[in-house]
Amino acid sequence: MQVYNSSFDELMLKAKDNSSEKQEYKVYKQRWLVLLAFCAFTFCNALGFVQYTPILKMAASYYDVDEDGVAWFSICYYITYFLLAPFSIKPMDIRLDYSLFLAAFLTSSGQWTIYLAHQNYIIAMIGFVLIGIGQIFILAAPAYISDRWFPVHERTVSTCLGSFLNLLGLNFSIFYSSITFEKLLNQQDEIIKEVDFMNLLYSIMNTVAFVIHLLLLLFQLQIFMQIILASEKMLIMKSFRRAFRNLESILDLFSMSMFIGAAWAYMVVVAILLEPFGYSQKEIGYVSIVYCATGTIGGTIASLYIDYQLKLNVKPHYDILNKAFMTIGMLGILVKVLLIDVVNDTWIIIFSGAIGFGLNSFLPLAIQCYVEKMFPCFELVLTTVMIFSASF
Repeated sequence: MQVYNSSFDELMLKAKDNSSEKQEYKVYKQRWLVLLAFCAFTFCNALGFVQYTPILKMAASYYDVDEDGVAWFSICYYITYFLLAPFSIKPMDIRLDYSLFLAAFLTSSGQWTIYLAHQNYIIAMIGFVLIGIGQIFILAAPAYISDRWFPVHERTVSTCLGSFLNLLGLNFSIFYSSITFEKLLNQQDEIIKEVDFMNLLYSIMNTVAFVIHLLLLLFQLQIFMQIILASEKMLIMKSFRRAFRNLESILDLFSMSMFIGAAWAYMVVVAILLEPFGYSQKEIGYVSIVYCATGTIGGTIASLYIDYQLKLNVKPHYDILNKAFMTIGMLGILVKVLLIDVVNDTWIIIFSGAIGFGLNSFLPLAIQCYVEKMFPCFELVLTTVMIFSASF
């Protein structure tokens, strides 16, 4: 996807046309504290989404329901996002700090509800719904935070960190469940004890993230009010219409959304995919780590490279990097599917690393690339539409 008519183009044109005019924008040192607070929150919010995926049978016995009943804990995340995500744009536009504080409060409350519910399935479901409601404020936020707080040559890395900490939260949850419950099959008392401890641990972690946001409010770090944009953005409905204005913009949106959705889906179902081939929960946990780590490393390096180009006033190579990552990811999936029956565990880990490098590295670049290309559309609208589409 070629990036043109972007905010970078406008920045360069202004520099050429108004070389005599000096316009200064203040960069706040607090921007890294704001990003840290968001990263802590998005990491903790992701914990509950897949915490029972590697241990479906044990979780089903814990709540005395079938495995489909446990799956609904994750499905409720999608349902709440579909129903409520469009309504999160305006509150985040008006006051991002209050919106994220509310989201952190809902997530923390939801996780404590799950813990206090113990084995009560209905009460636990209410807790997961609360976490899902909190999620609607975070998936589209990284690019928005980058645009409000960070200079142009730091935005891709900022978006990368904000996006990947959610992925790391998913990975931590899968790995923790895989390792902790590996040898507890048919040990009901121990399963109950470990599930309760896991939910307590996640409740404490979410509370810490909530306290960080509370401290930001107490010290009056008003995210939206302090930052002045370099140019005005389109209104919400106008931005939405422009995202679907022609065939090219529609293809850009849905092709990248499908690829992002594939990356998320692979993370969620990796345990289901490998279990029939005799992989233990511990081995599945290691595969998840490699899948996440390679993508995080690749995406971070690519983001640093993009920001370095921007710092040198060179137009970034979004198109080349996106195509490269997409190709690596799809080839990795194809090779793994064809050879999973005939290769050893080491090769499966290598293939998973290649898949993670391709699928996950693509995420921050795709978001930032799409936002830049659609400038001056409102980035919250664009990222919400993209994440909404990816969830299908």
